[in-house]
Amino acid sequence: MPVLNVKAHIDINATREQVQHVLTDFQSWPAWSPWLYIEPEAKLTYRGGAGEIGHGYDWLGDKTGSGGMSLTKISAQRVECDLQFLKPFKSQADIAFDLEELAPDITRVTWLMDSSLPFFMFWMKESMSGMIKADYARGLALLKDYIEKEKIPSSASDAVKVSVPEVSYVGIQATCSMSDIASVMGTSFDTLSTASTNGQFSVSGRPFCLYNDIDFKRQRFTFTAAMPCDEGANVDAPLVAAHRPACTALKVMHTGAFRHLPNAWAKLLADAKAQKHKPVKSQHPFELYLNDATDIDEAELLTELYLPLKS
Repeated sequence: MPVLNVKAHIDINATREQVQHVLTDFQSWPAWSPWLYIEPEAKLTYRGGAGEIGHGYDWLGDKTGSGGMSLTKISAQRVECDLQFLKPFKSQADIAFDLEELAPDITRVTWLMDSSLPFFMFWMKESMSGMIKADYARGLALLKDYIEKEKIPSSASDAVKVSVPEVSYVGIQATCSMSDIASVMGTSFDTLSTASTNGQFSVSGRPFCLYNDIDFKRQRFTFTAAMPCDEGANVDAPLVAAHRPACTALKVMHTGAFRHLPNAWAKLLADAKAQKHKPVKSQHPFELYLNDATDIDEAELLTELYLPLKS
C-alpha cells in the first residue's frame, strides 16, 4: 500500500515539560486541533487519565468523520500515539511528537505521521502528504499560541451563501512557498501602496487577495495581491489592471491573526463539502481585509473569505 510519511515543526517559547503536558492531555486538544477547529461541535469522549499510557479520545463528526487516538509511549523527548480512523474510511497511523530543547524555554516540536493509504488511492499519495503537512502546520501554529498566550486569536463563522459584485482592481501576482506567504504578500501590498501613492491609480475599497493556485505537493502558493480601483486604470508592469467578476460565493468571517487564516480556509472548504456546494474552477477564491493590521490588535482583525460557487 502507498506509504505516507509526513512531518512539520514549530518552535515554541516554553519548556519541554510545558509542551508535553498539553500534548498528553487530550482534553486540551479541542483548543488547538486543526480538525476540531473545523468542527468544534464534533462529539468527543475521553478515556483514561491525562498523561498516562492508554489515555485517549474518540471523535464523531459530520465533517471530520470518526476515529480515536491513544497515548502509547511517553518520554522527555518524544510522545507517541496510535491513531485509528473509522470514517470516511478505515486506516491506522503512528503519530509522534519529537520535543527538542533549543534553549531552557524554547522547544522545537516536530509532528510526525507514519501511515498508508488504501491501494486504490495510490494516485493521491503526494497530494495527501502535502495536505496533511499543511494541516499539521496550521495545527502547530494554534498550539504555539495556545501554549505561549494561553488563548488563540482566531475564530471563524459558519459559512453562508452570498452574492458578490464585480470589482475593478490593480494587482500584482507572486509565487512563493507556504512558509513565506506572509512576507511575500506584505511586500506585494507595499508595492501596490507605493504605486497608488505615486498616482498610478486611486484606491476605491478594501484590499483583497486572489488565490490563483495552491500546490500542496510542492507546498507553494500563487496569489494576486489586489486593491480595488476605478475602471480604466493604466499601470506599469509588473502591476496589472483587471476585473474580479461577480459571483455567488460561500463566505466565512475570520476574526483574529492573519497567521491563522489557513484554519478559516479549511473550515470554509469543509462547510462547502458538508453543504454540498461545488466551487467554480474558472474563478479564484479570495479574501477581503476589512481593517488594517497596523491600527489594531491582531485579535480584532476581520477578514472575509470567499469561495466562488457553481450556479
